[in-house]
Amino acid sequence: MKITNILTLTHKELKNYFDTPTAYIVLVVFLLLWEFLFFKNAFVVGEANLRGLFDILPWLLLFVVPAVTMGAICQEKNEGTLEWLLSTPINSIEMILGKCIAAFLFVCFALLFTIPIAISFSWYGPLDWGVFIGQLLSSFCTVLFLVSLGIWISSTLSSVITTLLVTAVVIFIFILIGTPFFSSSFPLFFAPLMEQLSLITHFDSMARGVIDTRDIWYFLSFTIIFISLGYLKLLKFKFGNNKKKYQSFQIGIALFIGIALLTNVIGSWIPGRVDLTQGNIYSLSEATKTTLANLKDLVNITLYASHELPVQVQPVLRETKDLLKDYQTYGKGNIIVHEKDPTNQDIATEAKSLGVIEIQFNVMGQSELQVKKGYLGIVISYANDHEVIPYIQDTSDLEYQLTSFIKKLTTTTKKNIVFLSGHGEKSTTTDYKTLAKELSKQFEVQTFTKTDKDTSFPAQTAVVVIAGPQQPVDDATKKMITDYIDQGGSVLFLLHTVSIPQQGLFATENKNSLNDLTKSYGVDVQTNIVYDVRSNEIIQFGGGMTYFFTNYPFWPRVPVKDTSSVIVHHLQSIVLPWGSSIKIDQNTLEQQKLNAKILFATTKAGGVQEPPFNLAPDQTFSTSHLGEQIVAVALTPQDGKHGRMVVVGNSSFLNDDVVSRNPENIAFAVNAISYLAQEDSLASIQLKQKTAHKLSFEHDYQQSLIQYGNLAFAVLLPLIIATIRFGRRKIMRSKIYTY
Repeated sequence: MKITNILTLTHKELKNYFDTPTAYIVLVVFLLLWEFLFFKNAFVVGEANLRGLFDILPWLLLFVVPAVTMGAICQEKNEGTLEWLLSTPINSIEMILGKCIAAFLFVCFALLFTIPIAISFSWYGPLDWGVFIGQLLSSFCTVLFLVSLGIWISSTLSSVITTLLVTAVVIFIFILIGTPFFSSSFPLFFAPLMEQLSLITHFDSMARGVIDTRDIWYFLSFTIIFISLGYLKLLKFKFGNNKKKYQSFQIGIALFIGIALLTNVIGSWIPGRVDLTQGNIYSLSEATKTTLANLKDLVNITLYASHELPVQVQPVLRETKDLLKDYQTYGKGNIIVHEKDPTNQDIATEAKSLGVIEIQFNVMGQSELQVKKGYLGIVISYANDHEVIPYIQDTSDLEYQLTSFIKKLTTTTKKNIVFLSGHGEKSTTTDYKTLAKELSKQFEVQTFTKTDKDTSFPAQTAVVVIAGPQQPVDDATKKMITDYIDQGGSVLFLLHTVSIPQQGLFATENKNSLNDLTKSYGVDVQTNIVYDVRSNEIIQFGGGMTYFFTNYPFWPRVPVKDTSSVIVHHLQSIVLPWGSSIKIDQNTLEQQKLNAKILFATTKAGGVQEPPFNLAPDQTFSTSHLGEQIVAVALTPQDGKHGRMVVVGNSSFLNDDVVSRNPENIAFAVNAISYLAQEDSLASIQLKQKTAHKLSFEHDYQQSLIQYGNLAFAVLLPLIIATIRFGRRKIMRSKIYTY
């Protein structure tokens, strides 16, 4: 086999593609349809990623690849040129590879049109380039897989149309094989086999931004199989069934196919993966590694997983096992992982007694909706205690759950986090239930209401949280707070200087915000409401039967200002509903010997509304005097005289209804409290896969520019290339050649 022969044939085939009008029609139609389907919902979602673009790619390749490969070999047969090609110095394998590479490069040329889309998205949001590279590599591997399949089918048939249809059907089966619709026709014990052989399973796995050796081997092995089968078909055409060379190669191909299928089915033992994502969201975080390294005794993790789980659950099971292997590796002998199958009745009884629940899975059968039962849960055991994850629905927060439970079981003493109450503050039992639940995994959470006998906070208090007082705070309580700070205590101030009504559109000043106390330390929370006309949330308004959604500048999404702070290191932004701006007094800071670090501030399109306050969403927001508005500050002592402080001009951003839609808010609070308590925070683990990568536009025309600019580019570039090539050919044909 000569590389020069392969390159020569590749060049010839590529030239044929780019000199055929049909190829340009296929290319332009494919790009227009692909990008149109993506842009239809891209700005409604508002995320700075191309997931929607690549999710629909395999289904479009179902039509594109057969159109590109249908005539690769069968047309050579019809035109009588195959015998001539096989008699030239170019042998069969070189011909197969040359045609496969040419078709692969032609389709990949279309995939490169995603790069301008990614670049344009990155201008208006924090695009994760690692994920995009994974999506592009996944697409290239899929194209190689499908092109080699198409070339093989083209070598077996004589009709171009038949080749087109058969290739499309086979690709459809490879896509469909991993779906519940297809797998429901088989017994459940076939589900792992279906999942391992499904094209979509491996495409989605790599498209996350994780390059796994199992996925690479899947694409590589099947590509080799299809190329070998095509080569075998050409050998049969050239030598016939009775030739020894054909028969020996036939045996070798059969053995390789068997090995490839077996290794793909039981491929879980193949090690190795590279996490390309920003922040390595699919790898263990440093907080987890530190927790595992500090273990002093054995922790047992038992995975209860039924052998017969539906195909839609198989990817979750695969990722769970991968994660547990990482825990065992970094546990250095102190993490013992067990796998048990509750198909055994005794094990099922054991699982139920520990809290693992039996789940009913809806599986679509051929003519009815079937209900199957199974287990997929984890029990973490230490000494005589245990914690349970009853059912693993997805793995997005599995690392956080495992690490927090391990820390909870193995930590003997916890620091106290005290929430001040008695002045209309937010409550951990009504307003901040989610925050209290997360904090309880690392700390003891208490509520403190001062009595006449109290002169200080409870002993062992690590952090005091003051969350939006609405009623007067007496001087004795203020003195207790300042004494606590002056003695080195840490405080989280969540101050609301404006009272937001539960109903109505007019807010009032909150004169009991405790702003006078933080002002004495150089941080003055202003009596205003911050808005951002560029970066804000879409909020639902209305009542009764009438609802509407609109961008609401009073709910700004404020980006991180100083990424060097450990409090916000893993964050992109938080949502601050009806927050207030902060003014920093440098003179007071110097007098108090404090350093201030700005944590969050609005974009340069931020503004403030002074009293009287109008909360109406349809009002015209002033665009004069816009600029960054500081909303969160961290204070650290210069000489250790005072404790640490974090001041936020808002307390509602941690309400349960707000954090349910914005997990980064809860992560910021946990980070801030961990920083104030001088403890390692686990919030960065929880946040890894939940960070919002929002698109932010200054002007409406920018969305249209991205959409129509990319659509126009997808049409114009192929047309320009076609015009140049066809123009050159016309000039060449018009010339008179002499010999």
